Amino acid sequence: MKKLLLILSIFLFSATLGFSQKTYKIPDNGKAQVEISVPTDKWTVTNDDGLFSMVPNDTGESARLVTMMWASADPNAEDAIDVIADEAFKVIESLLEDITWAEDVSDFESNGINFVANDGYGYYVNEDGTRDQMSTTIMLMITDNEDILTLVFFSTGDAYDKWQDSLLEVILSIKPAK
Repeated sequence: MKKLLLILSIFLFSATLGFSQKTYKIPDNGKAQVEISVPTDKWTVTNDDGLFSMVPNDTGESARLVTMMWASADPNAEDAIDVIADEAFKVIESLLEDITWAEDVSDFESNGINFVANDGYGYYVNEDGTRDQMSTTIMLMITDNEDILTLVFFSTGDAYDKWQDSLLEVILSIKPAK
C-alpha cells in the first residue's frame, strides 16, 4: 500500500510539472507594467534588461517562432506610441525582407489592456542565401494606466500552425501588473 502511495505521489508530482506556468513581470527592471503567464513546459523565456522574449521548446521547422515584448521608454511622451511602433517595425525590418503588411489593423481588449495589431509576412534570409517565408505580427498594448508596450513575433508557417493556440493563450494572459 505504501509503495502504491509513493508511486502515485511521484506520478502526480511529475504530472504537475508538465503543467507548470510561470508569471513574468514586464519590464523586469523598474516598475512592472504587465504580467504574462507562460507554460514553461512549452516555452523558453528570457526576461532581461527590459526585453522579454520566448521561443518554443522544440526543434526543427516547428521551432522557428520568436516572440519579443518590451515597454515604452517614455510612455508619457507626446509621441510615445509612434516611437514604440517605429521600434517594433525596425526590429521586424532588420530580420525580414520584402515585407508586406495587411491593409487593415485589428483591435481588441483583454484583461483591461487595449491591443492594436498589424499582421504581415516577409522573408528570412538563411545563411546559405535561401529565403523562408515568415508571418509576423506587431501588437501595441495600452493599459488602463496608459502604459504602452509592444509585442512582436515572427514564425514559419509550420511553427505558427503548431504553436498558435499556445501563443494566443500566452498573449491573452497578459494583464496589468499588480
